[in-house]
Amino acid sequence: MNNKYWKVAGFSFLIIFILTYWLGNRTIMTTDMGGLSSPALLTTSEYLLRTVGYSLVLTAVVLIAVYLIYSIQKKIRA
Repeated sequence: MNNKYWKVAGFSFLIIFILTYWLGNRTIMTTDMGGLSSPALLTTSEYLLRTVGYSLVLTAVVLIAVYLIYSIQKKIRA
């Protein structure tokens, strides 16, 4: 992998992680056996794991987009 892809991956993961952590929702709606819904607060470890998961998926999407853009630019130049 080129150095530019590592830079894109690192910066995009960091930015997405910070934004997801800052803007994320710590409460989830749980439904009991009777069908009633109530809010529940995620623990810190659950919230961090969810945030890391979202960040990894979005970073993969960004890397695929950057790869496609670079490959299209190479084909246009050639």
